[in-house]
Amino acid sequence: MQRRYRSFFWPLVLIVVGLIALLVQLNVISTDRLYRLADLWPLILIVIGLELITRRALKGVAVDVATVLILLIAGGGALAYVALGPAIPGGTRVLDASGQVGTLTSATAAVDVGAATINVQGDTSLGNDLYRAHIEYTGPTPKVTLDKSTGELHISQEGVFFFGNRHFVLDLQINTAVTWSISVDSGASTDTFKLSDVKVRSIELNSGASREDITLGPPKGIVPISIDGGALTVRIHRPAGTQVAAQVNGGAVNLTGDGHRVGGIGAAKWQSDGYDNATDAYRIEVDGGASTVTVDTNAPSG
Repeated sequence: MQRRYRSFFWPLVLIVVGLIALLVQLNVISTDRLYRLADLWPLILIVIGLELITRRALKGVAVDVATVLILLIAGGGALAYVALGPAIPGGTRVLDASGQVGTLTSATAAVDVGAATINVQGDTSLGNDLYRAHIEYTGPTPKVTLDKSTGELHISQEGVFFFGNRHFVLDLQINTAVTWSISVDSGASTDTFKLSDVKVRSIELNSGASREDITLGPPKGIVPISIDGGALTVRIHRPAGTQVAAQVNGGAVNLTGDGHRVGGIGAAKWQSDGYDNATDAYRIEVDGGASTVTVDTNAPSG
């Protein structure tokens, strides 16, 4: 009979999960309700206990009938709890955070999230604040931590489910008096970096699919910019006269540098005329399955 229990239990779990996913895609269930599923884990223990009691109290076909009824009632109740119960209070929520510069002269901003919209901008008026973060989100509360000894700012949100569209928008202002390293790990994102007044040490972006718009200021030393993902659209703006080298690797690549287009399958390279002799420049490397990369001089020379 243990064999029959296993044959009923997991198929019904898959059916319930599939139904919830379908209702989410059809907008019948709001994604704000998905996180209510985490409340139901004790139901699994209850169902298993009831099924064990049924197998000892009943015999023959009655065991199968009772088991199916228990699983159907539990599955239907779980579906109703998610679909009809209240959403997370407040729906989209807001988190604001900030931290002090102290004695820091350099810092790292590390963002680790799923699907997101991320805006990072240098701000000359932050005073004693190292950063100010404004986050609009659904789902688990994001974590914002700052290690004051190393200057590492870490912003993250834990994942829960593979279906549904989570809302996560980060607006991050960073102090321009500090040299910054920036890294982002995301599932899919639309990112805007306005860094024309920021001293950048490095930028590293990793995403399944993303659209990146990066505005840079004058570099100090050779500054690496690394972007890795599946499908990428990247636009990088720098001040006129700034030297740069760009390499794009992957499947179908399309690289345009200052109006000069290089395309093909596998790899494309381009660099500005004075890059080989430059001591201050940007070194850009993009790796993706399909990538469209544009490098221009539309950034302010400030």
